[in-house]
Amino acid sequence: MYERMLNKQETPSIEKMTKFCGENAERFSLLNEWLASSFDTEKKVVFPYGNKYGWGIGHYKKKKLICNIFAENGAFTG
Repeated sequence: MYERMLNKQETPSIEKMTKFCGENAERFSLLNEWLASSFDTEKKVVFPYGNKYGWGIGHYKKKKLICNIFAENGAFTG
């Protein structure tokens, strides 16, 4: 079973989110870096859709949301 970062009161750093991903930390990091470099997106730590989704990294281009990548322990979801 996967686990997401759901504590809305404590904004995590990208480094903390990456570490939280455990065995998928490298994939999480590589995907975020690939999106930023390939599509020239700006990364922003977000808690976008309510308490079930948790913290993620939003990728924005000219202030328009391209996608969110959520930090999960035990899974990999974009």
